[in-house]
Amino acid sequence: MLTYAIINTTDKDKVNFEEVIQEPSTVRYSLDETQFVIKYETEPSFITDGSVVPDAILNHDLCLDLMATSDWSQDII
Repeated sequence: MLTYAIINTTDKDKVNFEEVIQEPSTVRYSLDETQFVIKYETEPSFITDGSVVPDAILNHDLCLDLMATSDWSQDII
């Protein structure tokens, strides 16, 4: 099962992308670009050791709910 973590953009350089499922160029950002999402199966060492403290850790359903909010998605007219 995948786990999703919301990370502050200021911590992006601390994320070891070899430990997560996506590449730096494919992460999804909040509309204001202050946060992004990573996903993983096993908790990455940079979270375990406290180098990066996620704003939230979510399951798939909760992540989808968050992505549908106005902070993460624009309304299409």
